[in-house]
Amino acid sequence: MSAPTTAADLVDVERFAAQVLGRPLWPHQLAVARSLARYRCICAGRQVGKSALLAVLALHAAATRRNVLVLVVSAGEDAAKRLLADVAGLARERLAGSVLDDSRSVVTLSNGSTIRSVPASEKQIRGWAVDVLIVDEAGFVADDIWRAAEPAILARPGSRVIVCSSPWGGPDAWFRALWQQGMDRPDEHVESWHWPSSISPRVDVELLERIRQRTAPDVFAREYLAEWSDAAGAYFTEAELMAAVADYRMTAPEDLPQVRGVSYPVAAGVDWSAGVGRDSHVLTLVGRMAGTPDGAARLFVAHQEARSRQPIGDFIDRIVAVAGRYRVRVLSSERNGVGEFPTTELDHRLRRSGRQTRVFPVWTDARYKMSGFGRIKGLMHSGRLVLPLSPELLRELRALTREELPSGVARIAVPEAGGMHDDRALSLLQAVASV
Repeated sequence: MSAPTTAADLVDVERFAAQVLGRPLWPHQLAVARSLARYRCICAGRQVGKSALLAVLALHAAATRRNVLVLVVSAGEDAAKRLLADVAGLARERLAGSVLDDSRSVVTLSNGSTIRSVPASEKQIRGWAVDVLIVDEAGFVADDIWRAAEPAILARPGSRVIVCSSPWGGPDAWFRALWQQGMDRPDEHVESWHWPSSISPRVDVELLERIRQRTAPDVFAREYLAEWSDAAGAYFTEAELMAAVADYRMTAPEDLPQVRGVSYPVAAGVDWSAGVGRDSHVLTLVGRMAGTPDGAARLFVAHQEARSRQPIGDFIDRIVAVAGRYRVRVLSSERNGVGEFPTTELDHRLRRSGRQTRVFPVWTDARYKMSGFGRIKGLMHSGRLVLPLSPELLRELRALTREELPSGVARIAVPEAGGMHDDRALSLLQAVASV
């Protein structure tokens, strides 16, 4: 059993980060690392060093005490993998002789301590006795998942919880309520911090001001000021999105049971990357599930994957492979921008592979987006579209705004601001339109 945490242990984080890991902490990160509160809550904007701090805290807890279990939970599998990859990279580089295993889901040290990443599901979380519980993108973790995770710290003396997220969720959501408690009444039980993007010493303040000037106020408030807002001007309201979200894991093609005679029919949508910044190729699969009480079909997002800076040919190969696991009946592919060639080439390769997939080239102009997102909104209102707890997808849907053009057509898009994209949202639109 691990020893209780003391003030000396926590203060030592500064020296451990700087001298052992070579990652000196900034003042706002040190304030969290040194806190004696059992629950530490951070509401953060972009580029504030959140992931770096969580990696340092996880390694400090595991490397400085024996037989410690650090459990990392995140609503988004991509985010969880990135965080554990940061931990594994630091451990290999700076604690090389102490690392026994650094697989995709676990880092094991020679002192018996383990850092383990699990998806946000009750089945995966229950049963662990945890010394440090880290919940990343906590605003996107459902209340029932939090209720399953929190008891994991009960049996460990000195155990603690670190939760961090961008602002997401209504006033009654567990993360928002816990963060607000720590802001209003900080004590030895819970303490909270607010990290707008400007808190980082690396942020270009002049550039941040330019982003503010060309960004919708509600989007800038959420993404950069780390403030909850009523999303005035947003195309989808927070209430609409929250009502459509369900706690389920999307299923990667590799995880599908391959049973003779059993297929998994889906419709697909592809958004192609122009190769600029963090723009990504995105493939989304939408399937049918049990209907609503009136018998209408319900749709759900079966799988979504994004590949940044991947050659177009490699992503086409990936789509063909996915179509060999799922039964992709219809696929809508963006043909404007850079999409003309990959759409044609994808159709050729699917035909040569023998896949029974019909490819429909589409031009994603303002009218198409207005119609497609309007359909998604209608499906949400009727309870016929179920969305996963994917922070990446929900963040894009939440950032969509509507602007009336002189022509009478509404332009629906994510405002052009640093770090914001709509690749996942557009890929979802394509897939829903294919059904």
